Formats: sequence, structure tokens, C-alpha cells
Amino acid sequence: MNNNYIPLLPFPGFKWKWACLQCTEGINDPVVLLGVLFRMAKLEGKYKYSSDEFASELISLSDDLIGSGVNVDLRGRTGERNIIRNSGQYWKALNLIPSQRTGGIITLTDFGRKVANHQISQTEFSAQTIVSFKLPNRAIQSEAECKLWENAGLEFYPLKLILGIVHELAEENEMSAYITTNELVKIIIPLSGTPNREIKSYVDYILKYRSKELNISSWPNCCPEANDFRIAREYLLFLSNYGYLFKSEAAKREEERYTYNFEIDTEIQEILKAKYSIISTSLASDTERKIVYSQRRPNQAKFRKAVLEVCKRCVVTNVEMPEVLEAAHIKPYKYKGEDTAANGFAMRMDIHYLFDSGHLRISVDGEVFLSDKARWSYGATIPPKIFIPDYVNREFIRWRWENYNGL
Repeated sequence: MNNNYIPLLPFPGFKWKWACLQCTEGINDPVVLLGVLFRMAKLEGKYKYSSDEFASELISLSDDLIGSGVNVDLRGRTGERNIIRNSGQYWKALNLIPSQRTGGIITLTDFGRKVANHQISQTEFSAQTIVSFKLPNRAIQSEAECKLWENAGLEFYPLKLILGIVHELAEENEMSAYITTNELVKIIIPLSGTPNREIKSYVDYILKYRSKELNISSWPNCCPEANDFRIAREYLLFLSNYGYLFKSEAAKREEERYTYNFEIDTEIQEILKAKYSIISTSLASDTERKIVYSQRRPNQAKFRKAVLEVCKRCVVTNVEMPEVLEAAHIKPYKYKGEDTAANGFAMRMDIHYLFDSGHLRISVDGEVFLSDKARWSYGATIPPKIFIPDYVNREFIRWRWENYNGL
């Protein structure tokens, strides 16, 4: 490794573009990205994105986001200047809506329809996106720009590349198992302009940079425009939003650390080996299970006590052994769901997992819906409808039903 090495840009203007040409930190959150998709599914084939009906759905979602910690206002992104007109590349690049023109009529891809109908879990969606999202990407880049990439011999999967780098850093030293936004834009992206670069090369330069043995003052700037840094950061936010990395708060965005989720190390390694967008069912299930448990808060004793004091049996199976009962948040804690009995169900451990992962859903009226996978194993033992305890705030159930697809 040469400490004086300076990467050469493969062509002027080389940079990473995310799934949208504009900054979409708010849209990147699953509650927004998939929440908009769920609402599209209600209106698909009947209404236009510019319609009052779609505007009403976006306003409803915007209202639900108030107080959730997600900072995006969808009220102003309706009508002729609606969110799909301005940011539709996002849903197109992730293969949720077709790239072809549809005359403004709300249309989903087969993949998008399965995600919206909860046939594909949120974890399966994220794993497939990691494996299949490629640069250059014709959904967000012009034909001329894609040709520049091809002429330079460049084609790679940026989400896989980032995960691969952080995994290799973890192999070096657990304390090194992170990257910062600054390292992404100043080291990883410039180095990626060299075709077929080894992961080890990225890791070596990052470690040298951290130990102040590497001077990058002469390295090319791959984020020259005002929003380029924010757009590059979207890759890290995606991996953080779906549980592969843990984001730590920092005074400056440049210093944010995105740390490896060691709980799913085996599954991440399998994802890194995958060469196709179709992830095996067993891999998706293992990843999902571990993400669910790694993101649960460790100190839930007070919440569990509050819930079990008012409901001493599983709301779905009626099992009343306290040894196997847990308290499940209805509106997730991540989105400012409160730690009160009004926001909790008592659930048997495995039912709690199904609920958290989106394989089991409960409507405001108590109807129970299972994913195809859950129905295969649990169909005969899960009632089609349950009694919603009086202590539960049904508004929290509605919020979850309308906006949340599980981890």
C-alpha cells in the first residue's frame, strides 16, 4: 500500500448517486418509503398520482408522522407537484414501481405489489435491495452517464460494498467495525473509481486514515455539489434503517459512526456472497429473526409489568404462562411509541416475533392476518379474529396497520 497514492477519477463528474436525484433522508425511513407504497396499493390502476385521492392518502400519512421522530412533511408534495413526480426515481430504482411511463396512473411492479401486500417482509425487501442495487443504475442515471461508467469498466453493488468493508473492518478489530460518513465520501467513493478494487484495499486506506498515516488532501472530491454529501449518506441511512448497521449520533453528520451489527454477522456474510437478487427463504428468515431481537430494547421490564398487570394472557393464543409472555409495542418505540399498557399487547414469545417482523398483523377490528410463510406453519392455530382489550388505544393499532411493515 502506497501512502502517497492518489486515486484517479475514471471520468469527470464521477460520483455515487442514490436511488433518488434529490436528498431523501426522510423518505429513506421504512415508514415513509413503504408507507407511501402501501397507500399506492390501495389506489393502483384507478387514480393518478396527481389525484385528490392520492393527496388524501399522503396527508393522512403526514399526520401519522407527527411526533414519530420522522422529519418529513408530505402535505406539500401532493397534486401536480406530487412526491412521485419529484422523487419517483426512489421507488423506481428499488423496483417498487415501473420505470416505464404509466400516464401518471398509480402502478406497482410485481415486486412492489408483494411488498405492499406483506407477501415480502421488510427484511426480505432490504436484503434483496442490498444484493440487487447496482451502479450505474438506469432508473436514476442518463444513458450517457451509464455509458461513461461502462467505458471505464465500472459496475458494482454499493450497498454490498459498504457492508463488505465494514465486515472486513470487523475482522480486523471489533473496535474498528464502523465507517463514518466522512470516510464514505472522502475515501470509499474515490477509491471505487478503480474497477475491481479489492475490499482489503478499502480497509487498508481507512485504517491508515484513522491512524493519521494517510494524507488525502490531494484526493479527488467526489461530492462537489451542495447535496452530494447528503445523497451519499443515504446509503448508510438505508443500511441503518433496516438494521444492518447501528447509527450513532454526532455533533456533525461527517462524524456519524455506522457500526456493524454483529448479531447478524453470519447472515451478512451470506448476503455478501449472494450473486442474485433472490435471497433464500432460510437466509431471509435468519436475518429477520436476529434483526428483530437485536433492535428490541434491553430494559423493558417496566413496560412488561404494566402490560401484564392488565392482561395476563397472550392476546392471540390465550396462553397465560407468564414465563413465555412478553410485552409487544403496538406503535414501535422507534417511532416514539409510548411505554404504557395502552400501547402494548401481551404476547407469547413466538407470536411477539411474528408481530414484530410483520408476519402477523392485527386490524383495529381485531382481524388477524398472517403472511404466507406464517400461515403455512400457524394457520390452524391462529384465530381469524381476536378480542382487543379495552385498555388498548385503538389509534395505536390503526397507526401500525396503516404505516408499519415490521422490522
